[in-house]
Amino acid sequence: MSEEKKTQETTNSSIVFSKKRAILLLSVTAIAAILIIAIVLIYHKVYYADRWYKNTTINGVDVSGQTLESSKKNLEKKYADYTLTISGRDKGQMQIDGNDIGYHFKIGSSFDKIFDKQHEAIQLFAKKNAYTTDYNISYDDAALKKIVKKAEIVKGSATYKVQKPVSATVVYNKDKSRYECKEEVLGNTIIKANLIKAIDEACKKANTKINIADSKKYPDVYKAPKYTSKDDILNQELTLCNNAALRYITWNMGEGAIEQITPEDISKWITCKDGKIKYNNTKIADWVEAFCLKYKTVGKTRTFIDHNGKKAKLGGGDYGWQLDYEKTLAQTKKALKKKISQDATDAYIADQSENNKSAITLKKKVIYANTGFKKDYVNFNEDWDPDNYIEISIADQKVYFLKKGKVKATFRCITGRPVPGRATPTGVFFIKEHKRAYTLTGADYATPVKNWVRITWTGTGFHPATWQPWSSWNPSLYKTRGSHGCINLSPGDAAQIYELAKYRMAVFMH
Repeated sequence: MSEEKKTQETTNSSIVFSKKRAILLLSVTAIAAILIIAIVLIYHKVYYADRWYKNTTINGVDVSGQTLESSKKNLEKKYADYTLTISGRDKGQMQIDGNDIGYHFKIGSSFDKIFDKQHEAIQLFAKKNAYTTDYNISYDDAALKKIVKKAEIVKGSATYKVQKPVSATVVYNKDKSRYECKEEVLGNTIIKANLIKAIDEACKKANTKINIADSKKYPDVYKAPKYTSKDDILNQELTLCNNAALRYITWNMGEGAIEQITPEDISKWITCKDGKIKYNNTKIADWVEAFCLKYKTVGKTRTFIDHNGKKAKLGGGDYGWQLDYEKTLAQTKKALKKKISQDATDAYIADQSENNKSAITLKKKVIYANTGFKKDYVNFNEDWDPDNYIEISIADQKVYFLKKGKVKATFRCITGRPVPGRATPTGVFFIKEHKRAYTLTGADYATPVKNWVRITWTGTGFHPATWQPWSSWNPSLYKTRGSHGCINLSPGDAAQIYELAKYRMAVFMH
């Protein structure tokens, strides 16, 4: 046999021997491990046969490693002098002394059931065992109710204020010029029945501390607001209010004056109820009335130069600027309810730029019931033509026609008889109508005349009076032969006035 073959056989024999040795070693190790595990299991089962496993708590109290009987005794000793501390909102606190409510603690049968259930299987590893149970306890219900009723966190005190819950609401923010949701206020008003229920549950578990401010554990102890900021109904209301209020309604009054209704104004006129916007028509009407009055010059006292070249003041009458209230009100209501695109509203909420503001601006035409000669918003009363006007002096029984500030013609007249129902009205009026033929009517007359020039809508005007004694006219004649309020003229003078008195010219009657 060659040397090479002998060496190969020796090597193969060594490998076989090594494998057998390794197998034997593994077998011995496995047997040893099994024996150790068996010993540990037996010891564990014997040791914990009447003990709680590690990491065991009952209602938060650690009983790990204690025997069943010793844990019972320890708990009965622990709760012999039971006290429950209750923490609430706003640092509110109260204590229930077991002695004050006749608190009596007993373990009860459920305790043993938990122990038996835990020992249905062996626990080699220290997993957490947290159990809750109701003990067999008793106390005086009436005594507890009295304590709760008088508790500071229930009724409040000088140092602890009880606040009712306030629902989240949709409110207008002046600074942001839009509506937003105002968060609810939880308050700290306790529902006594639910607090007693929470105390009862704590007593049954012998808990020594509870925090009723924890809304997850105690959702019903405190009175809750009707609506919170998370409620869909509030978000719907927010959208409705913004869509209704976010608009500008403008009138160009001339002379650089702009009047407008703003979102803030509208916010005072609307409410949202049952998913609908309601408008306060009284407040809207008040705004329109104030708007009309601001630019109304009718009836204002004006200073004019009389026929003697002296300054005179006269108020009343119907001359001047006056917005048409009814039409302006209707115009406003229509603009308030006009639909504006949601995109334009949303863009304004996001960015209140001039462009976005313009997109939600509704421009309205000014509607006048009456107008004057000119506008002067510094001196509102200077709204007439101070160079061309008519003056009627009841004292003088004269009509003065002024052109370019000077008397160009004077006419004798007979005004209304100074008795109730017939006196000529005084004030500043304007020429309203010219008619070549007109019939004067009253309760007991119907008289056709020529060259009628109306001064008031109630029937006062210039007209010829052929029945008057013009040849014997005097300034006192009106006291006995006065008209029913009109300005009687001779036929020739009436024809001249018809040509001189221009439409809307101011007439000062005094």
